[in-house]
Amino acid sequence: MTVWGLFIFVVVLGVYVEYTQNTNTDSCSTLTVSHDSLLVEYGEPVELTCSIPTKPSSQYKLGMESQINPVEIENETSVMWRSPSLTEWEVNGRELFCFLSEPNKEQCKKRVHLSLYKPPDSVKISSESSVWSEGQMMKLKCEIKNVGPLQNLTVQWTRVDQNKNRTVTEMTYGSFSSSGEERKSGNATATLNVLASRDEDGVQYQCAALLKLEQLQQPQVGTSEPLNITVHYKPIITQPSDGTLSVTEGDSLTLSCSAHGNPSPQYTWNSPGNIMTVSSILMISSIQSEDQGQYICTAYNDEGSDSVTVMVNLVVDYKPIIAVFAVVGGVLLVTVVSFWLYERY
Repeated sequence: MTVWGLFIFVVVLGVYVEYTQNTNTDSCSTLTVSHDSLLVEYGEPVELTCSIPTKPSSQYKLGMESQINPVEIENETSVMWRSPSLTEWEVNGRELFCFLSEPNKEQCKKRVHLSLYKPPDSVKISSESSVWSEGQMMKLKCEIKNVGPLQNLTVQWTRVDQNKNRTVTEMTYGSFSSSGEERKSGNATATLNVLASRDEDGVQYQCAALLKLEQLQQPQVGTSEPLNITVHYKPIITQPSDGTLSVTEGDSLTLSCSAHGNPSPQYTWNSPGNIMTVSSILMISSIQSEDQGQYICTAYNDEGSDSVTVMVNLVVDYKPIIAVFAVVGGVLLVTVVSFWLYERY
């Protein structure tokens, strides 16, 4: 009887241990939360449910371990953690767990990745001057108000040129100034240096606030109004080019000057004899010997000027002279022939 009793005891003990282990394993594997990862906008309500499908055989506790509003209940299959208006930035980067505690067993835990974010109250872009002058180094400023968490903020600059080509530049946290704790909301100011050139005239800039969070599929949370850039630059004459022009005496002469500049340039022509014409077009109806020489076009605005020189050479047209000599020669020939015939007969 003693041997049989010992055998039965060992069998019962083994079954009990196996049952206990399976129960503990099953309890942990069935511990669930309503969301493994959750992103909440600042001030919005949030709810999380921690549950198990069945009650363990022994006494147990089910709860949510959190920096704020921790909750714990006994002998229930579900517990809810909630906040009617989540504004505690402490949830970012802190542990939030659904847990199950049973006597003489290792506590079961399931982590929830909870993140709180706040879109900016405003995103504004500005320039230190409404009109840029070519060659200056100018600053664009992007001011972002009350956005968070600051450590996840990226400032994005977008440049669109006259041909609608887009260029994007990003500044991560640490490359711009900010006021506030990095895990919380605050203000940020980013500065972009731009060299004023004629290529920047008519360009459009925008800045945007991006919160790069794991759960945020669309990181852009705020964009400024577009800012159009105006650059003043001195003229560059596109036509005519420096050179020489031959004109037949008595013909008309038209010289046209055009330049690219901002503001729109004004023009003058300086002709031989120090004659000035305030116009982009110079016209002479019948050019004479005194009109040959240098013609200088000057295009100018408040930013500077550009000039070209055209040398006009006068060409004598010998055709009329040849025609006169031909006529005179013909008349003389006819006269001589006529006289010779008269004398002969």
